[in-house]
Amino acid sequence: MDKPWFDPKTGVLMLDEYVAEMPSFKKIMADNVVTDDEILSHANRVSELLHQMEAALPADVKPLATEALCELAVLYAINRMQGV
Repeated sequence: MDKPWFDPKTGVLMLDEYVAEMPSFKKIMADNVVTDDEILSHANRVSELLHQMEAALPADVKPLATEALCELAVLYAINRMQGV
């Protein structure tokens, strides 16, 4: 997946657009039901990718990537809390 993270015209993060295109998302959402097994399986997939990314990151980039991932997780968490 060698795509830009941000829309070149608006500067907006394009994750929503990419999520909709992801085969994993399409497969999970095909029946409009998300099961515990699908969540666990996808969590394992994400964990595998994060392990690969951590091993591949240069030492000088890892702190920035870690902070960005953590702040993305904060954004996700506060968005979920807002909907509660």
